[in-house]
Formats: sequence, structure tokens, C-alpha cells
Amino acid sequence: MALNDGSGSGAAASPRRGKVYIWLGAFVIAAGAGLFFLRPSAEVTAAQEVSAETPAALVMQLLPSELYDVRTGTLSDTVQVTGSLVPARALSIPAEVSGRIDTVKFRVGDQVAEGAELATIDVETLRNRLEQSRATAEATRAQLVLAEAQLQRTTDLVRRGVSSTSALETEAANLSQIEANYTALMRQVETAEDDLSKAKITAPFSGVISARSVDPGTYVTLGTELLGLVDMTALDLEGGVPAVHAPRLRIGQRVDLVVDGLADHHFEGVIDRIAPVAVSGTRVLPVFARIENADGLLKGGMFASGTLVLEEATDGIGIPADALREDEAGNYVLKITGDKASRQAVEVGRSWNRGRVVEISAGLSPGDTIVALNMERLQAGATVSLVGR
Repeated sequence: MALNDGSGSGAAASPRRGKVYIWLGAFVIAAGAGLFFLRPSAEVTAAQEVSAETPAALVMQLLPSELYDVRTGTLSDTVQVTGSLVPARALSIPAEVSGRIDTVKFRVGDQVAEGAELATIDVETLRNRLEQSRATAEATRAQLVLAEAQLQRTTDLVRRGVSSTSALETEAANLSQIEANYTALMRQVETAEDDLSKAKITAPFSGVISARSVDPGTYVTLGTELLGLVDMTALDLEGGVPAVHAPRLRIGQRVDLVVDGLADHHFEGVIDRIAPVAVSGTRVLPVFARIENADGLLKGGMFASGTLVLEEATDGIGIPADALREDEAGNYVLKITGDKASRQAVEVGRSWNRGRVVEISAGLSPGDTIVALNMERLQAGATVSLVGR
């Protein structure tokens, strides 16, 4: 029995020890696994720390378009203006008398001088009418002289008592009638002379024939359009600007223009007139800019666009508005010195060119190079590499 009890307790202890060993083995394996997993986590943290330091060590490459070289120059406020070109002087020449066209001496495109004879209208008929009027007036004048002499004789006879006063009254009335007829006839002579002078159409100024509506043999009446004449030595840009700019518009302001078809040429005009009222139904105020055209490049009807200079200042320092930054310390820009971008505090004046340019009153000098764009990744202290400069 004792033997059996001893063998029985030994058999019972053996499984318990086996379980202990199993738990110990599991603990060792788990500990090893823990060490295995803990080590990579530390390595990842170290890698993250290195990654956090990496951006500061990066070199930012900057293109020439992302930089701006500070310089002095003219700062201006402008507004866009567009429109068509029209001759500064244009005239439609009408017929001032009725009759048949005798001659038309010029064609469209011909140059004419001031006073040149352009056309004639039934000159022979009008000349004959004038001569007839003059002859009738001369005959009446002779009657007038005779009537004056007869009145004088009758007056003498009445004074001597030889003739009655009724005869004197008759002679006086006859003289008055002849005088009235003579006055009317002289006016007819003046009218005929005027018609004859108007039958010869002359150029009121030097220019170019722009239109021709008649040919020899055409019968015209008073007011019929005969020819068009334009002066091409100067043209007007008929444009418009938003009425909000009206308080800043002035006669004499400069307009820089580019004309369709003449992209290689730049033209300068001057505001000559400003309409007092905006175009009905719009907020556009008509303006007229005079453009000299001595070389004759410009033609009427061409379309032009450009900028009207409302205000300008010379010898100012202006930078792109996007280059200006601001923090708690105030306004600043990123100035490039060697291979470093540094914070440069600046004092800001006013803005120009519809807010695209900012005037710098202090902090920058001509020759400085700054970052022209607001690049969030580029901060003061960064290392930069200039590409293509």
C-alpha cells in the first residue's frame, strides 16, 4: 500500500511540473517576441526624427521666373481702353446747288490739297443765269437814273408853278418802284454769283478722298452727297472706360496703344475729350484719344487696345504684390543672399497697377533679389539653388 501510494503521488507531481515548464517556455518566447517587436518601433521613431530634420537640409531650387530683381522705375495706375480709330477730321461734301455734274476730278484714295477743285456742277448754265441777272439789273439801273432825272425836272417845275404837285407825286412813286426793282435784281445777281461759286467744289482742308458718290452727268439737287474727305494726319480712338474711374480722368493723360494688324508698332495717344455722360444703359464713359499719324500707318476703322495712364510716379521701387509677406513682426520679403533666403523687413507705401504692384518705401535697394511668389514651403533660413541664372 505504501508502495502504491508513493508511486501514485509521483505520477501526480510529474504533470504539474510539466505544466510549469510549458508556462515558463511560453513566457520566454513571449519575452523574446516582445523584444523583437520593441526594437523595430524604436528604429521607426529614429527614422521619423531623421525625416523631420530632412526638410531643413533640403535645397530649394528657384527658377528665374520665381525671382525679382529690385530696381527703380515708373509706377503707374492704368485702366484698359479699347475702341476703333476714326479720322480726326472727316467731312461729307454735299451739293450746294442743283444741276448736272460737269466734272469730278478725284477718286477714292487720292490725296488733295486745301483749296483744290474737286468737282463742278452745271457751271455754264449758272454762268449764263448770272449774266442774264446782271443785264436785267443794268437795264433797271438805267431806268432808275432816268426816273431820278425826271423827278428832279418835275420838282423844278413845281417850284416855278409850271407843274402840279400831283405830277411830282407820280414821278416820286415811279422812282420808288424802280429803286425797289433794282434792289431785287441786284440780290438776284448776288445769288447767281453765289450759286456759280458753289458750283465749283473745293477742298476745305488737305486730306484724302474717302468716298465718291457721283460721276459726270449725274443730276444732283441741293444737299446731295458728292464726296467724302478725311484728314489722316491724326486719328481719334473712340473708346470707353468704366465710369468708376471718371473722377481720375483728365485731358492730356497718356494712352499706350497696340493696333490690330500692327502688333510690332506701339502708338501713344493723348486724351483729347471726355464725354460728360456714360453710354445709356451701361456704366461706360466714352473717351477720345488723339493719335498722331504722320507716317500714315494707321487707317480709319482699325481696332486698338491699350492702357490709359491715370496716375504715375517716377523713381519708385515697386515689387510684385505676391512677393510681400506678413507675420506678427510686420511686412517682409524673402531676400536671396548667396544661397540663403533671409527675412527682410520692408515698409509698404501704396499699391499700383490695380493692386498688382506694391511700392516699397524702405527696406530694399536697387540690385536686391527677392522671391517673387508666395511659396509656402520656402521660409526664411532655407538654402536655395538658383537655376538658369
